[in-house]
Amino acid sequence: MPGPERGRDVAVHGMLVPEVQARVAGALRPILRRWLDLRVEGQEHVPTAGAVLLASTHQSHADSLAIGTAVPRPAHFLGDRRLLAWPVVGRWLPRLGMVPLDRGDGDAAALGVIAGLLDGGACVVIYPEGSRSRDGRVHRLRSGLSRLAASGRIPVVPVAVAGIHAVWPIGSRPRLGGGAVTVRFAPQMEPPDPTPASRRSFNLALQEQLAVLARTTTASDLSPIRGGGEDTTASRVPDVREGGER
Repeated sequence: MPGPERGRDVAVHGMLVPEVQARVAGALRPILRRWLDLRVEGQEHVPTAGAVLLASTHQSHADSLAIGTAVPRPAHFLGDRRLLAWPVVGRWLPRLGMVPLDRGDGDAAALGVIAGLLDGGACVVIYPEGSRSRDGRVHRLRSGLSRLAASGRIPVVPVAVAGIHAVWPIGSRPRLGGGAVTVRFAPQMEPPDPTPASRRSFNLALQEQLAVLARTTTASDLSPIRGGGEDTTASRVPDVREGGER
């Protein structure tokens, strides 16, 4: 039987514990930085400890790889378990912080996993648009992230990943030659109050901040889930409606 220290070096609920994840990510970072020709701006805005939500733009399956490489601490994101079957990349995803979910687990399961991670003081990457943007604009944000932030009083750090679409376009395979990617972090946003009005105001402010970071514009419509192709990146927070809130 493994001793207490040995027991820490195992997978828990499909994810690696932070100590192991940090070691593996440390070994992979130089490779990913080279592939992405990665530049990072505003890294000081990511707290080095304590629960935090990284709310990011979303244009590519490679967004999580870029963010996981850019942040100075282990970061977690949700992903469809089928991603593990991807050639080359798939087997490394849990080692970079992906928490595999079975398709059909449902929104409640996703929210439960995220809440559990945050309760443990984790850094969690969320894509509040719900699906990858096909036109580069930041679409109307869904309600799950603001609800999580409000209920747990979790700070939110806006993130934009620029240039990632050229590295791994929607509907295509990743380009082995990589590309030039920039990850930009903005200062923390305080969580909203746990009321629909406060959460709506928070979402609007966050959407605007993401557009500024990405140097693009906003869109008033929702980014369609699996629109134009199946989206297996489950790091979206479910769209939980309350009194017409989205």
